[in-house]
Amino acid sequence: MTEPAHHDAETATAAPTFVFVHGLTSNSFYWAPVVRELALLGHRSLPVDLPGHGLDASIPLAYQTQDIAGFSASPSPMATITVQDNVTRVIDVVQKVRRHGPVILVGHSLGGITIGLVGNAIPEAVHRLVYLSAFCPSTPDAPSAMALSQTPEAMKDVPIPNTDHSLFLGMEPVSRGLIRFNLRSPDPVALEDFRLTNMPEATLEQTLTVINYGMQPEDGAQTSFADARVEADTWGRIPRSFIRLTWDNVISPALATKMIDDADHLTPDNPFDVHSLASGHVGVVLQARELAAILDRLA
Repeated sequence: MTEPAHHDAETATAAPTFVFVHGLTSNSFYWAPVVRELALLGHRSLPVDLPGHGLDASIPLAYQTQDIAGFSASPSPMATITVQDNVTRVIDVVQKVRRHGPVILVGHSLGGITIGLVGNAIPEAVHRLVYLSAFCPSTPDAPSAMALSQTPEAMKDVPIPNTDHSLFLGMEPVSRGLIRFNLRSPDPVALEDFRLTNMPEATLEQTLTVINYGMQPEDGAQTSFADARVEADTWGRIPRSFIRLTWDNVISPALATKMIDDADHLTPDNPFDVHSLASGHVGVVLQARELAAILDRLA
């Protein structure tokens, strides 16, 4: 059965749907407070689980029992997941959602890599891109999230992590294609270091709550290292916004400004619309009402 000829016109004028893409070691549950606040403002939204995340996650038994040596050494299907797998997942969702109206695609943190590549691939399907303190590589000298993380701007005004007490399990899993954290660690120093880096506005209790409902202990490493530069003739046609988090110690305000300026240089006729929110990198969900208010204005 074919759709009526006026279907495209109707969907073009319909209310938009926000599609959310999570970052490293996160999942769709992370967005629950934002989904709630948007619903109260009358907006539809759909958080996506990237492959191997959410209810599809594989949590090794060694992690559950706190056999950290066993967890660090255990294999995982996450090691084989590529950035293209993530892009394919999100394209499928966007194409289905756009049948009901415009799509505003929101990426947080490493989710910026995926939404940028989706914009490269299907610019006609995306009404607006929103980078929520998210990676946006656009230059040959910093083509990946990892390269951006090593720029001078990334280190500016950011506290030095406590490497002796850290939830990060080091580079040995990374050499096997995995990034792993011991989010169940009882080490108070490591937990405080995580809080200060990711959620400086939060209490320890709030930090543990977000860790336990919105994060998982491992992710594939390939997306962090992939060349994911955005393209002027496709991605560059899409209206875009950047929400800079002023207390962010993961993607610092200086790094956010660099990415905004680099992208605007690539597409000077279509610059970022920039907003700021007083929040840390992961703790932004504690500012769900304020974040929803910004998104509401972009709809």
